[in-house]
Amino acid sequence: MNKTLFLLYFLPLLAGISCSEAPYFREDQNTPNGWEIDQPIVFNFQDPLDVPADVFIHLRNDEEYPFSNIFLIASVRSKDSLITSDTLEFAMAKPNGEWLGRGFTAVKESKLWWKENWQAQLPPPYTLEIAQANRFNGREKAAAQLAGIVSVGVSINPRE
Repeated sequence: MNKTLFLLYFLPLLAGISCSEAPYFREDQNTPNGWEIDQPIVFNFQDPLDVPADVFIHLRNDEEYPFSNIFLIASVRSKDSLITSDTLEFAMAKPNGEWLGRGFTAVKESKLWWKENWQAQLPPPYTLEIAQANRFNGREKAAAQLAGIVSVGVSINPRE
């Protein structure tokens, strides 16, 4: 009897989760030993983007991340043409030091809004590149790698 009530309660919830609309494009790349400062994360996709879409950057960080924010340089190319490039700053922690993002463990995932209602004006293939631009104040050179970033991802969600 208890198993039946449990299933009747949770089946609609599971069905709602599984039927949610998938993004047009989603890819994540792991950075298991930290994010190398001179190594941008590159994503390639071939399909045409015929409708406006929202573009998100997904960052997973753990407790070793040394900053409360992150600076990124994000760009999109179509073949050899630069479509757009932005320098972005995102908060990664609250003022009290508590990490932002979702997750039940020490790893938190932040979904960061990059482009709203964006539509490519040039044909595919597209290359999205994300480089980190964090530096410690007072240091001319940055560390060789940015600790605490577990993975970097991109998603493109069509607008309806």
